[in-house]
Amino acid sequence: MIHTTVPLADAVGKHISHFCPFELGTQDDLNHCAHLVSHLMGYEFGSTCKNRTWAEKQRPEGATIRVNEIFNQCLDRGAWADRPAHLSSCLIFVTHKSNMDRPGHLLRMKDGSKKHIGIYVAGTVWHYSNSADKVVQDTEMGFMRTFERAYHLPGETVTFYYGAFL
Repeated sequence: MIHTTVPLADAVGKHISHFCPFELGTQDDLNHCAHLVSHLMGYEFGSTCKNRTWAEKQRPEGATIRVNEIFNQCLDRGAWADRPAHLSSCLIFVTHKSNMDRPGHLLRMKDGSKKHIGIYVAGTVWHYSNSADKVVQDTEMGFMRTFERAYHLPGETVTFYYGAFL
């Protein structure tokens, strides 16, 4: 069972400002996919939405805003095609293959610009649509098709990854 601050179905259609009390949550020109996932999952480490002003830093709540920081914190992570069968709920990531690195045996995501995250539960993905400025729900294949098109660049391979919940 996945535990989120708001039931996933209730999040659909909502703007990031519904979940985030800080100035960052009002800025539609920014990428909010990791921001949303972190508010829903309670992730607060690395760069957060409350780190922009002194007053915000004093407040207790906040959420991680970088996709790569979340991926790199996941203890169980890898290529989507290698996702263990028992992992029917997890985080789903998409980026270019060139944005991934493997120092030693550990797979790491770098800070390239094309990266996205969602919450995967039994074939359904919830994520923040930055173009529509709201939470959306999609099928696994629909999510993959969307980002294969959106992130397509000559000479780049769009790749998908999983990360067990933190």
